[in-house]
Amino acid sequence: MEDDALGRLLATSGPPAASRDYGPDRDHVFEHYGEGGSRRLVLIHGGYFRPSIDRAHARPMARALADQGWEVILPEYRRVPGNPFATVSDLRDLDRDLGTVRPTVWVGHSAGGLLALWRAVVSGLAPLPTLALAPVAHLAIAARERLGAGAISDWMGGGPDEVPGRYAALNPGLRLPPAPAPLLLLHGADDQTVPPEQSTDSPWPASVLAGAHHYDLIDPDSRVWPQVLQALELLLP
Repeated sequence: MEDDALGRLLATSGPPAASRDYGPDRDHVFEHYGEGGSRRLVLIHGGYFRPSIDRAHARPMARALADQGWEVILPEYRRVPGNPFATVSDLRDLDRDLGTVRPTVWVGHSAGGLLALWRAVVSGLAPLPTLALAPVAHLAIAARERLGAGAISDWMGGGPDEVPGRYAALNPGLRLPPAPAPLLLLHGADDQTVPPEQSTDSPWPASVLAGAHHYDLIDPDSRVWPQVLQALELLLP
């Protein structure tokens, strides 16, 4: 069912919006939706860091949020097996490029949820409200459970016993105390891609949405979409 849901999102992704670069690599680009909106939202797509899964499936969500009055930034980022630091370096570069000229919330889904959480707790970046949707919040557990057919270990360049320093550096749950800006996790109770325990066993506030699967949280046609919009309003009124 979740593969079918991803297929539906890709089938309705439509053409990309206007884009611009934030760095020299071909993946250093972001699409811009709803330019002129009073509030800005940075939407980090998921895909278990697989190079084959890009931002296209997040375009329906980006367009729907723009229709709600948001200015939406939908970035790409490097997804290099064995080099997770390239990914988080890209987030730093994107953050620097965007600046903090207007109220902004960061939203991430699945693997993108991990990246949004990392951004929320890492030092040196301005505290901003964060919404993590079905996030991979526990890197070591995800690796040991072989979530995404071993995707986490592939991205990290090994398991938690092989490259423990990388897991310590990038696992957001190890960077307590919590972020000084509002932070909320939403997870579908029927998620078969990222278990709900990834959110409920985290140190941050988490809500589980009954009957929702992995992609419902980024699907504007899903019945839980209003709850996602409500969470955004709570984080950035």
